[in-house]
Amino acid sequence: MFVLALMLLMAPQAQDTLSASQVSSDRYDSPAVRTITSGQMASMPDASVPELLRHMAGVQIRDYGGLGGLKTVNVRSLGSQHTGVFIDGVKVSNVQNGQVDLGRYSSEYLASVSVFNGQSSSMLQSASELASSSTVYLQTLFPDFTEPWSLNAKVEYGSFSTASAGIAAGKRLSEKFYLKITGDGRHTDGGYPFTYTNRFGADTAARRQNSDMTSYHVEPSLYMVSGNSRLHLKAYWYHSDRGLPGPVIRQSGQYESGDRQRDDNVFIQGSCRYSAGKFALKIAGKYSYDFCNYFQDTVGIHTVRLDLDYLQQEGYVSAAAAFRHGNFSASLAWDNAFTFLDSDVAGLSGKFRWSSLFAVQARYAYESLSANASLVYNHSSDLSLSGNSGSDTAHDRLSPYVSVMYSPGNFRFQLFWKNSYRLPTFNELYYVAAPTANAAHALRPETVDQFSLTSSYSASAGKWSCLCRADLFYNITRDKIVWLPAANQFVWSAFNYGLVHGYGCTLSMAHSFVFRDFRLGALLDWTYERSKDMTDPSSEWYGGQIAYVPLHSVSASMAMEYGKWSFSASLIYNSVRYRTSANIVSNRLKPYADLDLMLSRKFLEFMKISVAVANVTDSHYEIVSRYPMPGISWQIAVQFDI
Repeated sequence: MFVLALMLLMAPQAQDTLSASQVSSDRYDSPAVRTITSGQMASMPDASVPELLRHMAGVQIRDYGGLGGLKTVNVRSLGSQHTGVFIDGVKVSNVQNGQVDLGRYSSEYLASVSVFNGQSSSMLQSASELASSSTVYLQTLFPDFTEPWSLNAKVEYGSFSTASAGIAAGKRLSEKFYLKITGDGRHTDGGYPFTYTNRFGADTAARRQNSDMTSYHVEPSLYMVSGNSRLHLKAYWYHSDRGLPGPVIRQSGQYESGDRQRDDNVFIQGSCRYSAGKFALKIAGKYSYDFCNYFQDTVGIHTVRLDLDYLQQEGYVSAAAAFRHGNFSASLAWDNAFTFLDSDVAGLSGKFRWSSLFAVQARYAYESLSANASLVYNHSSDLSLSGNSGSDTAHDRLSPYVSVMYSPGNFRFQLFWKNSYRLPTFNELYYVAAPTANAAHALRPETVDQFSLTSSYSASAGKWSCLCRADLFYNITRDKIVWLPAANQFVWSAFNYGLVHGYGCTLSMAHSFVFRDFRLGALLDWTYERSKDMTDPSSEWYGGQIAYVPLHSVSASMAMEYGKWSFSASLIYNSVRYRTSANIVSNRLKPYADLDLMLSRKFLEFMKISVAVANVTDSHYEIVSRYPMPGISWQIAVQFDI
């Protein structure tokens, strides 16, 4: 793969310059739910990746409390395993539990964060992108080859003894090569005060325990541009040591959690893009090594102590080619992933999974009308390294997608249907259930049919611009796999719901206004969603809203900039939710609103100081039952850009 990439890059080219930071889109591209750029991130009170995604319509973030808590994303309540997360076009995977912890990824050096329902209509996509029900793209900043070097640094300190520091240094090695190294470290005690009232009416006022976290991250990247080719090689190392705060329980059997988790994650990935006239090629590869140690020390009526190691290794290769002739475009993509998972859990042997995806995509566009279709063939095989062939499984599946788009003037209308499919993860299959011969068959694969109608309007006039978007959607999920935390954040309960129908609508608006030194930007999103458990018509809970899906959710943000001063505000609101599909009072989670503010000023042209206050109203709420979120907190940051 890399030999081919280097051959393409070293080939003689007619031009050796490539315009950096230029983004283009044609009228036939599927509209993203939203794209937040680096400039918008800089003006937001909390620009972490999970917080950025919370400001996108139809996107839900599950936060299990504090800086060290797990943070996962799902779109339109399809589940986090149906949401593909891609960094620089390469998928982030975790076959053990399928949960991508977004809390470990910093937004400091991102160029943009984008979300697509269904899929983007880009013709040069990997098979993994086309197979995902929805996609989240984290795009790192591409270096400016006109600058010989760059240096950025940031230091932060805030409530609960939270401190972090990060640095990014770049050096142009030649006209074609650029080296960039980023790194950061953070620590928090996580001991925030909280007030919690359980379903029996008992109040608990205490301070969060075992919620500390220390993490480090280093990421060197090598970029190469040559004519119509781009090569990006990246290495990544992440280490964290965190406490796993247990659920707050005040009744007979209350316990204190001493559980801890240590992670060491390393990956090396590379991607190469080449385009020449009507032809384009993308090749990518990745090797990842993920080690996790889980230490359980639970004290209560039942004292449990465990010390378990999990090792996951994955190799991934992807190739995609696209061709365009007149109004017709077509592409082929082939992905292969080889994953090995081992553990010292008693009675369980190592597991091996091979996944191969082959995708074909075609698009025809004529004037303001375009039609796009794709078909993904997914083959996967699970093998047990113990020699017990009875636990081996294989799956084959075809997943189609059809989209029609009409783009008259400033309007854009899109209608699509997509069928997608996912296997249970290793954790769901082998590690949550008791280790028996039939454990691999405890859960069924999950399929989703998505139907969506999108309309959008964009306009600009002088110093003012706006974008408005409305979506109607209907989802049918069969054998939906639902995860709920059990005694802690590491051990979960997984089960099939059976049948879930979800429908709703989203409204989004983005406005900007510029007049001399004054800039104003505003974002507003509203989502209405019903996700009903339709498994058993004889059940008294038939048609109940599934766990943790709010009926209404609203996000709003506003940023003003005048001269060297800037001010921003961000609001998140979620209505009533339920912890299970039994929609009764004792399972209800109260609605909440979270308001964040930030004020900043530039000094000496290269330094900026900002002060942020989160949860200004000191609202006490839960996103996940019995995991209380922090109240009011503050943070001060100093940033240098040279």
